[in-house]
Amino acid sequence: FQNRRGVAIALGDPLGPEAGRPDVVRGFIDAAERAALTPCFFSAGEATRAAIPAGWRSLVVADDTIVDLPGLEFKGKAWNSVRSSLNRAGREEMTFRMSRYGDEPWGVQQQIRAISEMWVGDKGLPEMGFTLGTLTEARDPEVRLALALSPKGDVDGFLSWLPVYGPDGVVRGWTLDLMRRREGGFGPVMEFLIGSSAKHFAEEGAQILSLSGAPLAHENPADAGLIADLTDRLAETLEPVYGFRSLHRFKQKFNPRYETMYLLYRDEGDLPAIAAGLTKAFLPDATLRQYAGAGLELVRGERD
Repeated sequence: FQNRRGVAIALGDPLGPEAGRPDVVRGFIDAAERAALTPCFFSAGEATRAAIPAGWRSLVVADDTIVDLPGLEFKGKAWNSVRSSLNRAGREEMTFRMSRYGDEPWGVQQQIRAISEMWVGDKGLPEMGFTLGTLTEARDPEVRLALALSPKGDVDGFLSWLPVYGPDGVVRGWTLDLMRRREGGFGPVMEFLIGSSAKHFAEEGAQILSLSGAPLAHENPADAGLIADLTDRLAETLEPVYGFRSLHRFKQKFNPRYETMYLLYRDEGDLPAIAAGLTKAFLPDATLRQYAGAGLELVRGERD
């Protein structure tokens, strides 16, 4: 969990045997309250929602987008855009490679860093953290790297995939983290990379591919309250910068099924503190000048 502005924010679901989930949830809440912190769970699933104490509240914050890999075939009208991207990549002699950052030669690593730094430099805000990774996570040897290489050997784009563990520590799937592309490179590079990754992991025997939940991209119900107002405000401000909603629409090309992800919290009195904590968690390194430039009034929002 992260301690942000007096809020203990647990990201995702508890890890470990399913039977122990209620005890882990209760233990986290008790430990946070003993430390005078406000406990909450962010991007938690339905099973964790069922394990929280009576009287706690929930708010939908995203939908995890999951592609089931067994028997996956890019056939039919629903897969037209993905199939077209793969066919075009073949015509333009693009190459797909599944690798690890540490296994790539120095020149490829330099291209990956340059693409990522250019992407970050265009945003006017530091890289987001919390639910979104950076190249630091991509360097982990357990993380897979999907590369799109032009006929000249240039990196036109890359993805990082984090392992999804099942019982006994066995990897049962992969979840998307970084998406980066080189300006002026192969047009449908992301469709090419995700489609090729899905085929690769299916051949390895993986069960699922998660395209992750685009943060701040979910439509809130009319009565969702203060935290919904905050996420709507953040989404409107950051959409031109990070494109969460357009990313959510992009993922629909892969015909995923959806699993709801929640913010779980004690009561509405905690929401002002949680709102400030989440803002700081997503943008931990932003300066007040950068917040102001992006239209985010973090300090005022905390007081309100």
